[in-house]
Amino acid sequence: NIRTPPGPKQQANDGSSTKMDHDMDFPAIATTREFVVKSKGVGAYVEVRETDLMSDVRRLLRDDLDDDQLPSPDFAFHINGVRISKKQEGRKSAFDILDQNASVELIARSDDMKEEACAKSDDALTTPSKRRRKRKNRGTTEPLANANTNEIENENENNNLSPRTSLDRSLDQRKEDAIMVVSTQHKILPAPKHSTGWDGKQWKLNAKQAYQKYKCKGAPGEKCGMRTRTYCACNPSWWMCQACHMRHCLLFLRNELLPDTDGNSMS
Repeated sequence: NIRTPPGPKQQANDGSSTKMDHDMDFPAIATTREFVVKSKGVGAYVEVRETDLMSDVRRLLRDDLDDDQLPSPDFAFHINGVRISKKQEGRKSAFDILDQNASVELIARSDDMKEEACAKSDDALTTPSKRRRKRKNRGTTEPLANANTNEIENENENNNLSPRTSLDRSLDQRKEDAIMVVSTQHKILPAPKHSTGWDGKQWKLNAKQAYQKYKCKGAPGEKCGMRTRTYCACNPSWWMCQACHMRHCLLFLRNELLPDTDGNSMS
């Protein structure tokens, strides 16, 4: 007698498991991959799952890596040189980053650099009166030194050294005053949008174009004709390009600082 092989129902009755039963008895293991990052010029990695986001990668890095391996407790991800925010970390998949073969680097958040930039901006925005007081404080002398001024000058004369004259001292003061005037009253500024000119009290804003340009009138005694929309703070009604403004400031400094043979300022 030829015996036929049992069917699926007979196999199930006999206690043998089908392929479906075998899969149900042994569920698939979750896939993990190595997520490599670069920190302080050295590579490091953590194992991530398919469901992990970049926010999970941050948590794994803090848990698995040593403190000296991280650039700072509060670091940022740079993916191919582009920094992502913490909000984006909650949306980006770690596996997607790996599939793109992107380079990931940990960068410390620049809190110290922000403080330094704020300090520099505060110094840059120091009012002219504060800068003037600082220069005056650097130039002040103690009463004892003032009392001995004549003795110092006499000693210089005995040593065949020319004493500091009042003209020299006044020239230094004139230098400080002239530089202060240039930095405050002779700034080059852009005209407001749609401006056509200055009427002596306010800007006339009836130009069709927002950044309308006009012919530069040049520095005093010169002609330019270059089209511009800038002016010097000393005279808003006088259109002046950057090159002419530089000559304008140099002429002002020359007239203020260079005395002629009679000791007067050059006109």
